[in-house]
Amino acid sequence: MTPWEHHASLSRDRLVTIGKLIERGRNRALDRFDADAGCTGWTLGCEAFAFQKHRIEVAAAELDWLEILNPTMQFVFAIGEVPVRFYRGEPDDPNVRTLKQSFSELQQLSLFGADELVKLTAEPLYRFAIETDIDGAITAITFVVLAGDTPVLTWQVPLDEPITKISPLWVEGSEGVTLPAPSVGIAAKRKKDGTTE
Repeated sequence: MTPWEHHASLSRDRLVTIGKLIERGRNRALDRFDADAGCTGWTLGCEAFAFQKHRIEVAAAELDWLEILNPTMQFVFAIGEVPVRFYRGEPDDPNVRTLKQSFSELQQLSLFGADELVKLTAEPLYRFAIETDIDGAITAITFVVLAGDTPVLTWQVPLDEPITKISPLWVEGSEGVTLPAPSVGIAAKRKKDGTTE
């Protein structure tokens, strides 16, 4: 089952857009990392969370399908009707903090109609799992539906997929341009008087 078969709000384009927002936020934190200035894994994690959160908040102002439910450190946003959070870790090994359901999530879930959602559990959890390497760079982002502490649906976000026009990341001209082939050759040596040999 795909996320969009689970719930119509969880379309492929929407999940890719959120994945790319998360990726850009974390990459911005990595760009700012400076061990000589005192940055540590802790500061990287704090900035990555803040920058990922900020990217989603800015996008929510532009997209009618994205809403911020809880802007605090228990950050919760909604993709259509589905409340979602993100965490750093593996999709099949959520930690205790990841499994906590906030009041805003429970309140949003109570709006689901019985016909609109294939109930996997009484209260499924929707998360983006962000896997990183030892330096903090993203190795994978996976959308996860959890029943308790068990993943019942996982879908890896294709981060190499092009951005579509529905995404706030797409800008006019993103489709690229065709350039002529560069001229390649050996550079001429210049004499002291400015002429070439």
